Order: sequence, then C-alpha cells, then structure tokens
Amino acid sequence: MTDTSSNAPELAFPNIDGVALKPVNRASHTPMGIKIGLHYLALGESHIGTGLAYDAKLAGNAQSGVLHGGVVTALIDETAGGAVVLATGASQSVATVDLRVDYMRPAEVDKPLYCLAHCYRTTRRIAFFRAEAFHTPDKPIAVGVGTFMLGANSTKPGLLGSLMEAM
Repeated sequence: MTDTSSNAPELAFPNIDGVALKPVNRASHTPMGIKIGLHYLALGESHIGTGLAYDAKLAGNAQSGVLHGGVVTALIDETAGGAVVLATGASQSVATVDLRVDYMRPAEVDKPLYCLAHCYRTTRRIAFFRAEAFHTPDKPIAVGVGTFMLGANSTKPGLLGSLMEAM
C-alpha cells in the first residue's frame, strides 16, 4: 500500500492523556472509508485513531450543515474494525456483528471529526471494542461499543498490515 499522506487533508490526531500513539497518515481503502474521506492517523499498541475533514457533501441537514449520523457511525465502525485488526496482528479479516452508537451531540460544522477505538478483548471468534468520535477528546460526539467476528472470510487486511510495519 502506498503512502497517500501527500493527498491527505491537513489532519493531525490530537494527543490523548494516557494513550501512547504513533502518528501515521494513510487514506482508507474501503469503499465507505474512501467515500467519507477517512484517514488512519494514529496507531498504538491497542488503540487506533482516525479522522476525516469536514465536507458539506456529508451533511445530514443542508440548512445546518451538521454531519449525517451515518457518517459518524461509519467512522466508528471502520475505526473499531481497524483496532480489532491491530489487536489480532492483521492476521485475519473481521466483520461487524454488533454495533451500538450513543450520540451525545451533533458534530460541529467545518471541524474535523476524529475517532479513537480500542479492542479490549478477543476470543477465538469474537473481538470486543469501545470507540469515541469527537472534535476534542474531552467532549465526545458519539460513543460506540460492539463486537466483530474474527476470520470472517479468507481475505487478509492489507492496509493495517502495512501500517503496522511503520510501528
């Protein structure tokens, strides 16, 4: 996978107390990630951080310009999937089994949106995660929890494997 940081928007994952993260900048290669402009921005031992620049085309309300809730959910889902792939050493594919998203407030117009996800437990076939979407880490916009099936198909995750080499 080539480094796409030269084409990336100006995004930098914020520092989060107690979470050691290494900066990276790679565009998502999934169809949904590409559509919403998602970038992988930070990797840690058990965490992954992503972000996307504000784009009015992603607004759920044309008058207010607030991002569509589906964009926030997609950001959480892909980031959490990345955290699970990271936790399993990029050795197997994953598929969302369950995803719950609690919205605290709408995403603000013209601000980048970030997500930090953590895979906190894996079993032989299931991985469990927590994730937060935010503009600033101390004020979440939405919180997600859920599970992923491990070994969902015969493919191997490509992007995170190349990102993990940078760690």
